[in-house]
Amino acid sequence: MEKIDFFQLERPIQERFVEATRGAAAPAPLALAPLGHDRRFLTWLLTGVVALIAAVLLLRWGFGDLAHRYALVPGLFGVAYGALFALGALGFLGAAARYRGARAVPYRPALYLFPVGVIDARAPQFSVARVSEQSQVSVDVERRCLRVVIEGHVFQFPTTDLALAEQAARAIEQVRERLAETGPDSTTREQALIDPLVDNGFKNPFAPTDAMRKQSPLWVKLWVPIALALGAALGFAALHTRNTLSEARLYAAARGADSVEAYRAYLARGGSNGDVTSLLLPRAELRRAQQQGTVSAIEAFASTHPHTAIQGEVDTALHQALMQELASAQAVGTLNALRDFATRYAQYPFLAADLERAVNARIDAALQKLRPQLATNQTKLLPFFDRLLHYAAKHGPDLEVRFQRKPTETLEKAEKALRQNAYFTGEKALPGQYFDAAHDAPREAQVIANLVEVLTQKLPSDLVRPRAATTLTDTEDPKLQVPTLLIAYHNEMSGAFMSRKPRFALSGVGLLSRVSFEIPGDAAPLTFKVTLWRAPDVKNVDPDATPAIMYETMANEAFKRFTKQYLATLFASQ
Repeated sequence: MEKIDFFQLERPIQERFVEATRGAAAPAPLALAPLGHDRRFLTWLLTGVVALIAAVLLLRWGFGDLAHRYALVPGLFGVAYGALFALGALGFLGAAARYRGARAVPYRPALYLFPVGVIDARAPQFSVARVSEQSQVSVDVERRCLRVVIEGHVFQFPTTDLALAEQAARAIEQVRERLAETGPDSTTREQALIDPLVDNGFKNPFAPTDAMRKQSPLWVKLWVPIALALGAALGFAALHTRNTLSEARLYAAARGADSVEAYRAYLARGGSNGDVTSLLLPRAELRRAQQQGTVSAIEAFASTHPHTAIQGEVDTALHQALMQELASAQAVGTLNALRDFATRYAQYPFLAADLERAVNARIDAALQKLRPQLATNQTKLLPFFDRLLHYAAKHGPDLEVRFQRKPTETLEKAEKALRQNAYFTGEKALPGQYFDAAHDAPREAQVIANLVEVLTQKLPSDLVRPRAATTLTDTEDPKLQVPTLLIAYHNEMSGAFMSRKPRFALSGVGLLSRVSFEIPGDAAPLTFKVTLWRAPDVKNVDPDATPAIMYETMANEAFKRFTKQYLATLFASQ
């Protein structure tokens, strides 16, 4: 087949071919097959589409996904984006250049059947297959096309009119027969009648003489470098735009989840919004600490965020957590729980007012419980116990109960009277020997034990803890270190009580006491004075009773009566 470049032909031949393709000059096309699917065009176009789809998929890979490693991609991805966009641009520009090149001619690009043969004018570079003796032309009725075989090349021309196809076949057959008779030699005029690429010798004096030249836009000539440059620019822009939009999506997703994990994932993916590190993540972590419901969780957060921008919120959360723990301590209902709270959180001076209110509330509750148990005829009791509980809450729970033993003033006179009595039975009947320190100590201990037991039952144990203290002598100064119930007393003897059987003469025994319930620094102690006299029961004397037994009985009865009378001044049920 002969190769001919349309734009290398002379101007008259170019114009003659253009007119012939339009049917305005002889020879007119017997048939034509329009420009069909250009494989190269389709290949370039498919390349562009596939590259663009691949670029879009790569751009979407991990886009806005908090859990994806490549939610924000590194710069190396810009190279990949650029390569795919460049390949896509090559595909689309290549297809466009192919399309533009095929149509940059003044005639309709097609496969033409002329009497001389087949001219493939689907591109500016013609392929010409001239009819020879071996040429074959036939009409394919089934496929409705004209089939031409020249030098082994098969050409098919679709038709809608089989009669016209038959006429075209006969015309080709006549040319073939003529060539068989005359050979290739013929006059120029005869050749021009069958071949549009032969100059017929006609010159138009008004027609341009310069041959038609291929007119291609600059982009068609530079489409390859344009595609590469476009790919590089789009790759850089896509990288920046993709990461910007993805970060916005990541930020929105993290804000939507509003959790520690979401904000940490945002930062791990490369998010750079300053609000996350300075405000949002600390707030989420603070909420998590608050959900634990402990002060230690808030303190742990504060220790790891020493210069946080939400310090005010941290302070508020800490105060709320402390108030919750204070409420829990109050719910226990003991001062010990409040003291433990105060010890654990002594580093927070702002708790002082709340803690004081909690302590006062505990004291008020204790007083409300104590009030109905107090003696109703003593108006000073409730204010005194109020002061006592407040003092104990501040200084400690110790309450001492102790005796101070005073010397006897009437012992010598009483013993002299006994010695002069006719019923005097000897030194064993003298009372002094039964009211010394050795005999008084057990009696005092019993009284103290009874008082401590009752006071422990009546007073709140978390505020006040009564305990026994050592007895003071007459010369010792009872300096108060803690609240003290001090019983200062002395024994006195008087009279002579006689019995015939058994024969004896014994003195009566008196217990003279002054009780002072005092609080250090308090100017209004509770005082109580009592004098109790006991005489031997001479009418119901046990025959086996001895003076020692009888004096001990009188002393014990005096102390018991003292205990009962004193407690009755404090508590209604005693």
